[in-house]
Amino acid sequence: MNKLTIVLAALIIATIATAAVYTSLPAAPTPSISPSPSASPSSNPTASPSPSLATPTPSSTSTPTPTPTHTTPAASGPTPTPTPGPTNITVVDGAGRNVTLTVPINRIVSINSGLTEMLCALGVQNKLVGRDQSSTMPPSVLNVTVVGGSSYDPNVELILELKPDVIFADSMLPYNTVAMGQLANAGIPIFISDPTDPEPTKHSNSTVVDFSCDLLSKLASIVGNQAKATEYVTYVQYYNNLVKQRIATLSPTQRPKVMLEWYQPYYTFVTPGLDQAGGINIAENQTVYAPLLSAEFVIEQNPAVIIRMESSLTHAEADFKAARDEILGRTALSNVDAIKNGRVYICDWNIRGGITSVVGYLYWAKWCQPTLFADIDPAAVNAELYQRFFGITVGGTFAYP
Repeated sequence: MNKLTIVLAALIIATIATAAVYTSLPAAPTPSISPSPSASPSSNPTASPSPSLATPTPSSTSTPTPTPTHTTPAASGPTPTPTPGPTNITVVDGAGRNVTLTVPINRIVSINSGLTEMLCALGVQNKLVGRDQSSTMPPSVLNVTVVGGSSYDPNVELILELKPDVIFADSMLPYNTVAMGQLANAGIPIFISDPTDPEPTKHSNSTVVDFSCDLLSKLASIVGNQAKATEYVTYVQYYNNLVKQRIATLSPTQRPKVMLEWYQPYYTFVTPGLDQAGGINIAENQTVYAPLLSAEFVIEQNPAVIIRMESSLTHAEADFKAARDEILGRTALSNVDAIKNGRVYICDWNIRGGITSVVGYLYWAKWCQPTLFADIDPAAVNAELYQRFFGITVGGTFAYP
């Protein structure tokens, strides 16, 4: 075998050996790519799912796929509630009139103290631009412009200058036909209502408290804050129902005769309020709503209780004491049981209407049935009402003694 043959054979053998070595080596591993962590489950399974922001699964090829850039959407959040535009509403006032108003109300004139209190309890004191002279509670209303002594004598010119959206007045305003006509002709809506039941049905089971609850709810439908009206109704109806339950089984002989007097000696008015407080109104059979009684009639009826309604802008005890002393000193009534036994009481008008109507109601019940209501403190209820709805501590005299 020549040298060339030997060399060629050696090369062939080497080539075969090298190929065999490479064939026997394991294949190179594919690079491992770790998966992205799974997103934590939502804490609120019922919530609408958010737009998916998960990272795409990488390709298994050795060349990495570029991660696309995501733009995070802005937080959606709740859709803002649009401010309601002006809306016309029609309500029936205490005089039975249809009154059309544009709400929301921004400027208010109130020319009755009870209505003023109710409006303030609904949280719209900052919208009061005018009040009557007797509107003194809560005390913060003293900064509001006075536009008259009462509903009967409003300062029409000043009211028109204030440009109110609505006027709240009691039933005395229509008696001043000139003022009523001028205000109505100016196009200002006028809502008329007494803050207490004006001429209720004799022996009605609907009390002054029921009336006040209905009125406050109607006012809330005009100026807003029905939630506050509901809070008030819940609070006062507890005492309203308590009185109704306790006097429900009283016989006529267990009910004392009562003379109710207002603003002048022997003037009275026919109201079921005394009946609802556990008494008997000696004037309940009178043929007119507000009669003038004679001393002889009172002596004949011989009331066991006398209640005089008084109005004091300063709630001064001296005013109430003077009114009581005058009644106790009436010679003609010296033999009447109420005088002899000292059961003569003076009640502030403010606590027989408006937000504090329940206070006067409780005083009347306590004066008529002292044993049944020995556990009730009307003054404490009055204080709690002012604290709860006005955030103030009330002072002064509202009932005497």
